Amino acid sequence: MAPMGDHAYRTFARIGAVLGLAAITAVGFAGSSTAAPADRGDDPVVLKGSQLARLTGAAPGKVVGFKWNGKWIQVPVQIDERHTVSARTLYPADADNKYILGTTFDIEVYADPKTRSGADENSNFDADDELVFMGGDSGKAAPTSAVAPAAVAPGSATRVAVDDPVGGGKGYVYLFRSTGNLDPSAGKDYVDYDFKLTKLTSGQNMKDDYGYVNATNPEDSTVTTDSYQLHSTGRWMEDEMKISAGGASDADILDREAVSAGSLNSCGRSEYTFSGNWDLDAVIGNERPDDDDEGTYVAVIDGPVRAVRDFMGANSGPYVESIHKYYADREDKAINVRVHPIPYMYVWTDYSEAAVGMTYRDQLNTGGVTVDGSPDAINSPAPGDVEDGQYFWQQLSGSQGSVTTLVSAQASVIDGDNPPYAGYYLDDVTPTGSKEKQCGGDLKAYGASGFGIDGTFPNTDPNLAPIFVNTRDLSVNRVRYFGGPDETATEAEALRNRVQQPLTGTASKASVKAPTENLKLAIKGKKPKARPGKALRLKVKLSNSGNTASSAVKVCLKGGKLSRRACKTVSTVGSGKAKLLTLKSKVRKGVRGKRIMVTITARSSSSALGRGVLLRVKH
Repeated sequence: MAPMGDHAYRTFARIGAVLGLAAITAVGFAGSSTAAPADRGDDPVVLKGSQLARLTGAAPGKVVGFKWNGKWIQVPVQIDERHTVSARTLYPADADNKYILGTTFDIEVYADPKTRSGADENSNFDADDELVFMGGDSGKAAPTSAVAPAAVAPGSATRVAVDDPVGGGKGYVYLFRSTGNLDPSAGKDYVDYDFKLTKLTSGQNMKDDYGYVNATNPEDSTVTTDSYQLHSTGRWMEDEMKISAGGASDADILDREAVSAGSLNSCGRSEYTFSGNWDLDAVIGNERPDDDDEGTYVAVIDGPVRAVRDFMGANSGPYVESIHKYYADREDKAINVRVHPIPYMYVWTDYSEAAVGMTYRDQLNTGGVTVDGSPDAINSPAPGDVEDGQYFWQQLSGSQGSVTTLVSAQASVIDGDNPPYAGYYLDDVTPTGSKEKQCGGDLKAYGASGFGIDGTFPNTDPNLAPIFVNTRDLSVNRVRYFGGPDETATEAEALRNRVQQPLTGTASKASVKAPTENLKLAIKGKKPKARPGKALRLKVKLSNSGNTASSAVKVCLKGGKLSRRACKTVSTVGSGKAKLLTLKSKVRKGVRGKRIMVTITARSSSSALGRGVLLRVKH
């Protein structure tokens, strides 16, 4: 980013081109009184390792989750490792200019051995790591009589109570250390993230061969779930959005995700320049390939519960960080702004012609207007009405599906002031008015909507703090839900309440009984007589008086007087249950004496037993 234009706050002149944010009251859509976390299946629950003391120290692949629904059902959990690094190390040593300074600051980021962030120094689950699962995977409270699932350490049992502050419901997920080969994904994969840098050749890797300075890094990266698909062509450049939730048409309704800094009348700073793609900008003569456009990837993570796309670099803000977290039905995006003072910072979504016919609504225009490329007059209240950290909703809906976007910003406040937050909306196929500059895509604005700061914000770069007395922190946040066709303002209000009041998880020790398998063997009926050279059939009762079902049990009949060993495998014997089986062998010819001894054995993965049986011989 670079400072451009007037640093003083100015309002937009054209009504409807920019939508200021209105005050959001504490009273909103309350939700159903019977709602529970399981009804919020598309909302995540995230806990730090510091909240899960019984599990810290375990390898991430050895932490598993279960819900209780009359029995244990494994649910997917994911651990993403985090660590604190020097921000300067996220760029190579030769990436030096006036904005990447010799000074640095510490920053906690996602660990990724594929990038300059690197692997976590502690490879086990530790205090700063994150564990995530979905609200829809919570269940009931397990009874005190519940026996721990197989292949876990009962003493590690941790109950996470998931509270829904909107509906007042509660659910539970139980976490354990695995002692076997349980997969934390539970066989599920909610998100598929196919990250691809197209310039890398065979033998190259992202850490060593990424273009960190004055270079393009074209991508062909796709995020796919059962509800949506997104496509990226560069760090800040997205050009595809398809919605398949609820039978939506799966049409690509996205032209581009747009970014502007300094002025909405110029393309001097846009998603193209942020990504080092000056030649893709639609403005002739705007190419400045020798200008500052450093960038780096912090983490690229593809897990069963979510995917993470974390990168840095926005021209003169090399430490501006954009973090995308993709879930099955929603995307969370946070931009941590770390840059010198700069006016007019905006991010918005510019839809494509395929969105024509959809309805645009927002919190102040619940009746909506039709997206058709013709300018609309919509409510535009005075800027600065929104409290810091409050969310404002915007929605496009139609047969193509529904995109409900919740936008906000969070800043460290000085003297009780609020930044001049503002919303953005433009529907115009010939956008030529003030602050309507199109920097790429189809050069048209269809339902373009987003969020920004309509004025100059103080310094946010920690490296520049000694230069600027007034230094603050700032993050711009967006939560986006992908839903089925024709959702309305009612659904949008409900989603705003959910984002404003997220699911919370509280961990505590759980007491579950250790599984015990208590096998016993008994002869069923009368003992048969052994006849030399003849077949021998022995009926056996295998019972289990333990509190858990047995694993596969191999039962055998053997003895020196028998010509062969006879075995059968019982797949399982339930708690308090028994199985009858017949073992068949043959007595050796020429056996002498009145009695012979045979042995019956039973062996499972956790127990082994045997008993001798004395049989009479009939000559």
